[in-house]
Amino acid sequence: MQPRAKTGIDFELSLQSDLWIKNEQKPKMIWDVSGNNVFDKMKNVDYDVTKFNLSDASVLSKYDFTFHNTNNLAFEVKKYKKSTLNKWTLYSEPFFKVSNKADLEKIDIQTYNKFVSDFFTKRKDIINKVLENINKNTLGIRIIDEFIPQHKIEYKVEVLKGWRGYDRITILFRIKG
Repeated sequence: MQPRAKTGIDFELSLQSDLWIKNEQKPKMIWDVSGNNVFDKMKNVDYDVTKFNLSDASVLSKYDFTFHNTNNLAFEVKKYKKSTLNKWTLYSEPFFKVSNKADLEKIDIQTYNKFVSDFFTKRKDIINKVLENINKNTLGIRIIDEFIPQHKIEYKVEVLKGWRGYDRITILFRIKG
């Protein structure tokens, strides 16, 4: 586990309350393509992003806590200070990514990065759907020094260099203004 992830979990645990419970919802992309893993699925559509479709069974929302007695009021937790959130900051990488040594053997960097670039350019329908739903039913984001309500947050999607040069489609956020 990355140190950033570990400190984030510790911060979440420090927020225990009688008002809410840890009830994590992570985005889960289910691609409507045959294959044992996302890399097989990419290959099975001959790396044609127009054939790489998102299943309706996918989970697109993201949050860490829900309030007792209601699963429709939730919030996300990020271990950031408000003073750092005037610039674009990592929110989520829900799409697909190369993130470990085993993945390196499944796809080469050129093929993968071209697929990412094509997907980002040609599949705005999917990207926008994910972006519209990632914070659905969440009240906002609890950070170190306060709670930021959803209407004060903006999101965008970019392609960033990831692990070992493999690109990642990434959702970023910042405080508006």
